[in-house]
Amino acid sequence: MRINELIRKYTIAAFKVDGAYAKIASKLGLNESDITLFYALFPNYELSQKRICKEWQIPKSTLNTALKKYQKLGYLELVYLPNNKKEMNVKLTEEGVSYIKPYLTIIFNAEEKAMKEVLDKYKLDFVKACELYADSITEAFNKLEVKNE
Repeated sequence: MRINELIRKYTIAAFKVDGAYAKIASKLGLNESDITLFYALFPNYELSQKRICKEWQIPKSTLNTALKKYQKLGYLELVYLPNNKKEMNVKLTEEGVSYIKPYLTIIFNAEEKAMKEVLDKYKLDFVKACELYADSITEAFNKLEVKNE
């Protein structure tokens, strides 16, 4: 199989995974970016807004909307960093953990089942290969000089 065909197959698979997460979020009555935010913080991670946007690919404006919504509901809190008064960490409150745990448990159980099936066949090389490709494609795209037309 030619490399272009492999790239296309992988890209379709990646979009299919994204679509699966969008579909389960919708089935659960939640917004995909909100699920992503809670997933990033669950059960007790405290992450900066900047890191959440970068690692989880959530646009800053989308993140800010979710933060305001869930902060009002008491599910998230913003904590100033000790050495940096400009940047804040986001963390789940106990209420936030109680709220999102049933939803994420459904997702985690499905992920675990799917990953076990893959790992039985491909071992840890599968995850390592995906991570390497994600890093490599990000680096390749970042090096491109593209002019907006």
